[in-house]
Amino acid sequence: MKKQERKQQKNINLINRNFMKQMRKVLGAVIIVSAVCFMGDVTAEANTDMETLNIETVNQQDTGNIFLTKISSTKKGIKIKWTTSKKYQGYMIYRSKNGGKLQRVDIISKKQYVDEDIETGESYRYQITPFYYKKNKKVYDKKSSISQSYIAKPYGVDNVCVVTFKDHKYVSWEINEMASGYKILRKSDKEDWKEIVTLNKNIDRYEDYDIVLDEKYQYKVAAIENVDGQDYSSVYSASTNVGDLKGIDVSYHNGKIDWKKVRKAGISFAMIRIGYGTSKGGIVDSSLDYNYKNARKNGIKVGFYLYSYADNVKEARNEAKFTYRMLQKYNKLDFPMAFDFENTYRNKKKYKKSNTKIITTYCDYLEKKGFDTSVYSYMDFFHKAVDYKKVSKYGIWLARWTNSTKNFYDGRIPNVQMWQYSAKGKINGIKTAVDLNLNVAH
Repeated sequence: MKKQERKQQKNINLINRNFMKQMRKVLGAVIIVSAVCFMGDVTAEANTDMETLNIETVNQQDTGNIFLTKISSTKKGIKIKWTTSKKYQGYMIYRSKNGGKLQRVDIISKKQYVDEDIETGESYRYQITPFYYKKNKKVYDKKSSISQSYIAKPYGVDNVCVVTFKDHKYVSWEINEMASGYKILRKSDKEDWKEIVTLNKNIDRYEDYDIVLDEKYQYKVAAIENVDGQDYSSVYSASTNVGDLKGIDVSYHNGKIDWKKVRKAGISFAMIRIGYGTSKGGIVDSSLDYNYKNARKNGIKVGFYLYSYADNVKEARNEAKFTYRMLQKYNKLDFPMAFDFENTYRNKKKYKKSNTKIITTYCDYLEKKGFDTSVYSYMDFFHKAVDYKKVSKYGIWLARWTNSTKNFYDGRIPNVQMWQYSAKGKINGIKTAVDLNLNVAH
């Protein structure tokens, strides 16, 4: 029996040795695979970082030195901020969406980050890992704690501008393609912020007539986005007052103008040619109706000018009558009706008296009809061929091309209200060169 037992034990030991050999082979393969996988991870890490530095991780039991301080919404996304107790050279941003796994989204050097790749109504959490370099190795310090969940709001709106008209405020903004609508808040000197209107999508303007003319107003606009039946509002974007400083003057020669683009280019007023004079009256500018309606539609203040060919008082009066008829239809003006008198052949001293009489005849006719007027010409013409002291009472629109808004000079001509400083302007929305003006009356 003992001999048989020893034989069985020997067989068992043999089986065990064979089993251990097989296990060592398996474990060896596992170790090799694990090493390959680990190196693959390191390689992927290096490729993602766009660098070839070796990576070293500090013991995660070290005391943390980074603390999230704020999460908020901006017009462009979710903003996170943090503070640190030591100096770092960069930060890895990790993000979790709707309770999912934390994933790296960016590497930055500042202590704040705006996450623009968000979806309205989704829940996000963030974690920051700081790092520094030591002997050409990127060393990661202990991560921050994971932030609380934050619900993403819609992207906001840009370029909220206000133009003041005689009877209303014109509020405009950039279209937000994702918006389902917009909310507008208003504040005055005597009234705190309150919501005044909610608008549907694809609207980029609001005309506020419910105002007191002498009060000052501010506006804020937020985008609304509807997700699965629920409305989310963006942060509010504050308005800026455009005023009426920068302007253009145009006619059919400038082609079909995209007035929406002109408004976004910062143009706040336009002097539009109503037509040009003839011995019997005048001819309507073929782009008058289009320019007038679309300029006003896009919140641009409007004035008119008539290019005169008058050679005597009778023709000047006929041009004035023609202008008056036109002003019965196009009567909402923000600037005086300008008499454009500049023909080169009349720029002679011998015409000074008759030129002055032509101008006063035209302007006096319209002034008696209740319209304010002004006179346009260039400096040499005013000095040589007009008694500018007599016509300046109407207001002067002076052409003096410097191609710059600097070094304004009125040439000692009284009551210059508008300055045409360039004939070579380039404005988005106008394919041709265009005259540029400044309202210098303010």
